[in-house]
Amino acid sequence: MASLVVVVALFAAGIAAEQYSHTRSAAVTATTSPPAKVVPAGPGFGDAVRDGKFQFVVSAMDCSRTSIGVERLKRTAAGKFCVISLSVRDIGDGTKYFIGYPQKARDASGGEYRIDELASLYANHGTDAFLKKLAPGKKATSSLVFDVPRGVTLATLELHDSPFSGGVEVTLR
Repeated sequence: MASLVVVVALFAAGIAAEQYSHTRSAAVTATTSPPAKVVPAGPGFGDAVRDGKFQFVVSAMDCSRTSIGVERLKRTAAGKFCVISLSVRDIGDGTKYFIGYPQKARDASGGEYRIDELASLYANHGTDAFLKKLAPGKKATSSLVFDVPRGVTLATLELHDSPFSGGVEVTLR
C-alpha cells in the first residue's frame, strides 16, 4: 500500500519535472471571471473550456459520500467527499500527461481545496484515469475527489493542463 503511494508520488514528480523543462504554453485560451463580489456565471457543467493543450468538460459533481474504496483500500473523509467527473482531451500536437494534483476547487467565500490523491486513486480504480498519457486528439474521463468540510458547497473548479499553466475556471452550480 505504502509503496503504491510512493510510486504515484514519484511518477507525479517526474511529470512535473518534465513539464517544467518544456516551454510553458503561451496563453490560456479561455478566460476566467474577473474578481468581484458578484461573480458572473462562467462556463459550467457540460461546457468545453481550454487551458494550454487540454480541453476539459465537467459533467457532474456528487458531494454525498463520506468514504471511497472497498475494505482495506478505503478512504474516509474528514468532512465529505466531493467527486467531480470530467473529460480531458489533448488538443495539442504532441503527447501530454493529464495529472490530477494541480486541479483546485473553491467554495463561494474563496476557500481553496486540493484533490485528495489517495481518494482519487480509489475512485478511479488506479492511476490510469487521473495520471493519463494522452496522444493528440485522444480523450480520457476521470473523477477528481476533494475532501471538504460538511457545511461547504463548492462553487468553482480551476483546471490546469500542467502545474505551471494559468488554469481555467468552471462554475459548479
